[in-house]
Amino acid sequence: MRIDRVILALVCALSLLPSAGARASESQLGLHLSPCSQGKAKVPAECGTFGVYENREAHSGRIIPLNVIVIPAKHPMHRAMVEIAGGPGQGVTEFAAPIIDGGFGASRIALHDTYDFLFMDDRGMGKSNPFPCNFTPPNDPGAYFRYIYPRALVAACRAKSATTHTLSAYNTNNSVDDLDDLRAALGYEKMVVSGGSYGTFFSLVYMRRHPTHVESAILDGVSPPHFQAIPGEPMGVQRVLDDLFTKCRKNAVCNAHFPQFPAHFLALLQRFDKGPVAVPAMNLATKRTQTVALSKEVFVDTLRHLLYDPFPASYIPYVVERAYGHDYAPLGRVIQTAAQLFSSDLNMGAFLSYSCSDWMPFVSQSALNYARTHSFAGDLRIRAQRRACAIWGVPAKPASFNDPVRSDAPVLMILGSDDPATPPQYGEEALRYLPNGRAVLVKGAGHGADTDCTDKLELQFVRARSAKGLDVSKCSATFKLPPFATSMKGWP
Repeated sequence: MRIDRVILALVCALSLLPSAGARASESQLGLHLSPCSQGKAKVPAECGTFGVYENREAHSGRIIPLNVIVIPAKHPMHRAMVEIAGGPGQGVTEFAAPIIDGGFGASRIALHDTYDFLFMDDRGMGKSNPFPCNFTPPNDPGAYFRYIYPRALVAACRAKSATTHTLSAYNTNNSVDDLDDLRAALGYEKMVVSGGSYGTFFSLVYMRRHPTHVESAILDGVSPPHFQAIPGEPMGVQRVLDDLFTKCRKNAVCNAHFPQFPAHFLALLQRFDKGPVAVPAMNLATKRTQTVALSKEVFVDTLRHLLYDPFPASYIPYVVERAYGHDYAPLGRVIQTAAQLFSSDLNMGAFLSYSCSDWMPFVSQSALNYARTHSFAGDLRIRAQRRACAIWGVPAKPASFNDPVRSDAPVLMILGSDDPATPPQYGEEALRYLPNGRAVLVKGAGHGADTDCTDKLELQFVRARSAKGLDVSKCSATFKLPPFATSMKGWP
């Protein structure tokens, strides 16, 4: 257990005492920042916590110290740009150094001239009272090769987390209100909100709940309330896989090496209809390879993850061809890499609290019925997540939470034509309720469609504080596809 968790538990226990304990607990509320630095150039910043009540309605009880980093502008004008992470479950403060180092494009560096950069890990994510969950145990690959959410692990994590968290208090509404309280504490009148994937969902909910405090919004890979893609997005995955079939056929290298890619994929998929397939996997605790049972639900969900980005997607024809020939080593390798990556990137306890409350109650049954017969992914991910949500046991948001977001704030959407997770049509549909919004459709791009061109467009947009007059068409053909892989060389 981390030392800050021990200290927090001790303080919460002391708060049960009449006076001194209560004062000690209340001292955690509000801003507690001190000088620090970020990035290779050690840019001056302020790091610390913003203490909020876990139970926002009661305004009492357990206090959560939210992890915060503020990087003041080179020429401060009391403007702020807040970065929102994905997931839900991803901490955003880990991106402070890469962003200030220029890893997220030149526009962020240019905007730092006059905009303070603000990062806050949402409640339950990053270093903000995270959940102690691990659904990919290093000593048991058989668990996560068989189930996306292994029931025993979900139940154990739920029981443990309930001793340190009120699970129902971790949701998007509470998190956007935390952020707005931080905004007020720092004295910003308005902020530019910038998010990708779940960060776009968060940003739109913030725009709905705190409309007067939004200067503008940059949304990359848009998942809006009412139009959000269902978890696993089976139709988006099917469409992107079909596109990959076409790209392989038209590519000389891919077509020469894998001329039967679509047929062999279908044959491989049908093997899983007979039950799990035995594949090799590395036991990360013993560093030895063992044979485990790979289920269809994990197979299709991992393929979905690979399709997020054209680079890992470029390995799919090779992996499928080897597996079709009963060499499952490459398949086992990509399953393990994807599982460990998402486990380290997302706090899965937070993911379940947020998604089971904010997303799952609004999944359309008609969409799932259609997916069962029109997508190779079917409803496997949804069924797995519903089982996990039944164990996790948080209440659903009211129906009004799923209403479309209406806002007059300037909005710039960056959409990838080959995005399987948040297909572009959902963002385009949400624009009907955002009269000052524009969308850039980047052809060939996946989940995360930024290019040098969209980077420059974002700079123009934020400085103008308007999407009017933006030439969004000039960025449509600026994405370059990677070459298809013919071996596992270069795989992380």
